[in-house]
Amino acid sequence: MAPQDKLLSFCNTLSEELRDAKQRTPEPERDFARNRFNDRLRKRARLGAPGLTEKAIADFREVNQRVFSINLDLDRDIEHIARVFISEAFEHYNATHDPELIQVSYDYRHLLRFWRFGPGASHEVTGTHTAEKLSQPMSVTPSCKSAVLWLRDNNPYLAAHDLLSSEEGIHVVAGSHLTTVPKNETTERTIAIEPSGNMALQLALGEYISDVLRRIGLDIRDQQPKNKLLAMQGSITDGLVTIDLKSASDMFSIKLVKRLLPDGVYRAMMHFRSPQTVLPNGDVEVLHMMSTMGNGFTFPMMTLIFAALVYANGVKQGTMHRWIDWTKRAVFGDDIIVPSCEAESLITILVSCGFIVNRDKSYLEGPFRESCGGDYYYGYDVTPVYVKSLDSDPEIYVAINKLFEWCAQHNLLLPRSLELLFSYLDHEVCFVPEWEGNDAGFRTTEVPRKYSYYKVKSKRVRYKEPFFQTMLCCGGYLTPVQAPAWLDFAGKPDAERKFAKALRKFKSKGEGEVCGFYTPRPFKTRYVRKQKRMPSGFSSGRDCHSRSDHVSRYVESYAFLARLFGN
Repeated sequence: MAPQDKLLSFCNTLSEELRDAKQRTPEPERDFARNRFNDRLRKRARLGAPGLTEKAIADFREVNQRVFSINLDLDRDIEHIARVFISEAFEHYNATHDPELIQVSYDYRHLLRFWRFGPGASHEVTGTHTAEKLSQPMSVTPSCKSAVLWLRDNNPYLAAHDLLSSEEGIHVVAGSHLTTVPKNETTERTIAIEPSGNMALQLALGEYISDVLRRIGLDIRDQQPKNKLLAMQGSITDGLVTIDLKSASDMFSIKLVKRLLPDGVYRAMMHFRSPQTVLPNGDVEVLHMMSTMGNGFTFPMMTLIFAALVYANGVKQGTMHRWIDWTKRAVFGDDIIVPSCEAESLITILVSCGFIVNRDKSYLEGPFRESCGGDYYYGYDVTPVYVKSLDSDPEIYVAINKLFEWCAQHNLLLPRSLELLFSYLDHEVCFVPEWEGNDAGFRTTEVPRKYSYYKVKSKRVRYKEPFFQTMLCCGGYLTPVQAPAWLDFAGKPDAERKFAKALRKFKSKGEGEVCGFYTPRPFKTRYVRKQKRMPSGFSSGRDCHSRSDHVSRYVESYAFLARLFGN
């Protein structure tokens, strides 16, 4: 059966079983959880409907033109309060690092500390690993060329490399390249693949903004759990609301950013962004939005501007004065939570900035709230399980483990859906301890002493550019490995042949040589089946850190189904 047919069959079976379960046990919270699961069952399912790419590109062009025609109608007081809030946040951060930078809202020297290459693809650059990108000239747009040259001149390794090679270390491109990735069964998401030089400085500016946000009490790194907690509280008290926006990352107009951000930060964004993008069909689209999904500073910029608007709205309403009370408010990208009394006025402000509020997914009243992937009904966690793909055994195990945990949480069993998942496995069931990942096998406490599991298959590649090897090893991008020495084989039978074989395997010409190795990002994740023994002293696969006692007992009580269905 084709992978998409497997996924479609599983979704249909699970939907029928959820409806049947609803009729048998009409409990309000669990009934809502089943309804929510059934409604969102295909949210991230990659069913590959035809024409999604063309539709995503058409929608992107439509949004881009909409941004061009936005007529900002932002209240002058709100604009002033938000701009002062952002400027003071930058000034306090800069003064903390350098006492001489009093009332300086932008310090470009921070870019030297924060620059890095992103983990994904870059336009006109081969490979995705930092080691691969560093060995090639940086691709840059004309507006970013001088900034990247400044970056290379002020980095001792890059400056020395360019001096020895008598090259600038860059090559100019017109802009980014637009592509799409699956989002759900009816939608694909557009992402711009940025030039590597632009991306390095975009990420530096994004980290700079993230540090400024931490200075005002909002840490992007651990903000998601806080959003979920406030969403849960809002579902209980009805005093907090969650606001959702449509295509928020693409709706930031250049005019809005210019009016709210300090001049230095705004100019840096204009230099680092791509002014145009190449569509998959080869057409060139001039970008009217400040940044796209894929730009390194998009997410921190979104969070900062929305936080400033939340603050300005609170000051205007008289509920805030000199700082944001994060115990009642939260911002993570376009996930916004505010008190109920501030909701309608904030929505008015957001609309005046050109954003589109999604009323269907914004919860302003009632017992349900949703934020950062957490769904709550009267404080009860009703977050569904999202199954993206069933192409391989590890992906099937991810679905099995998540489905078992959801069933344990809601005291429900879905035998037909679980049986169908087990029937999709190409090999016998792998029973693995609970401390293994969801993709390793069926996680349970009852594990044989010697068990099989799935592991991501990685490829180790030797880094061939000696100039940057030390820097990359010190930064943790390369793993240093020493070539075998003759003394390791001396005195052993057939030592010369074994030593020569070891050198060939290491691909080295001299013994004792130290080389760096890295693992490139594969186009598709591949797995290999391995075997492992339980650690000495462990009588079961129980892991109290990754699972609660209730979930462990539930899965253990139904582990016989895995043996039954697996056979």
